[in-house]
Amino acid sequence: MSSSLELLAEIRQSSERRPFAVLKLAEPLLNTSGVSRAGDDAWLVYEQVFVSAIDEGQIELAKAVLVILRTRFPSSQRVKRLYGMINEAVGHPDEAKTIYKEMLETDETNVLASKRLIALLKAYGHIGETVKQLVAYLDIHNNDFEAWLELSNLYLTQSLYPQAAFCMEEVILQQPANHYFHLCYAEISYSMGNFDLALKEYLRVVELSTDNVRGFYGIKLVADRIRDVRAKPKRDQNARIDDAPQPATLDRLSQLATERLVAAYNSANDTCKKTAEEWLKA
Repeated sequence: MSSSLELLAEIRQSSERRPFAVLKLAEPLLNTSGVSRAGDDAWLVYEQVFVSAIDEGQIELAKAVLVILRTRFPSSQRVKRLYGMINEAVGHPDEAKTIYKEMLETDETNVLASKRLIALLKAYGHIGETVKQLVAYLDIHNNDFEAWLELSNLYLTQSLYPQAAFCMEEVILQQPANHYFHLCYAEISYSMGNFDLALKEYLRVVELSTDNVRGFYGIKLVADRIRDVRAKPKRDQNARIDDAPQPATLDRLSQLATERLVAAYNSANDTCKKTAEEWLKA
């Protein structure tokens, strides 16, 4: 019994989502009242079992555990969140939404309630409400870069590129060494016609990740596009290229990107290699 409790504690501490393993370890404990041997941690075990039961679709087990927790903590906001989760699991989103909103009215800083409400709204396709709730959440928890990233993705689904770019700037401020976030920012900047900034960000990508194929594709694409805009400025009047390098530098960047892409595809199969070479020569 003690070994099962220790393993459950290890899973909790690692923040892993392993519902099948949790239920397998917890089953003999629940059948023999062995959970009580965990002392004060018994309630953490019950909560762990509840979430795992929800994940595995064992709704009756989740309901039984929730009764135990609500009996012991009738006024707990943490247990109330679990009640909202079980309403989600059985297909009662309106009831769950009401519960989470009540929790936030009691304490607007409740992170768990906010995230459950955001996840619920997104799952049911209420993008406008999801964005509104995420903005409210970030007004309080503005150091949550994952929330900024989620908000950026939601703005992109609505083609709101300036707002998405702002969110990515917040992400990069908190995670400056992550090449993927610079890549996302570069692609958004390119979509907005902000080619000089896009080029800088693509260069930053390959600085942080020296063999990043998407980064080199971006460098070649933007360098060639800037040259086209300079050659035909009336064709794309909204393009921003004020801070772009001189033509000779653009040529060298395009050539370097081409060389690195050719090298990257040398080990690919013939079809991929041929496709890449045709695009690079276009």
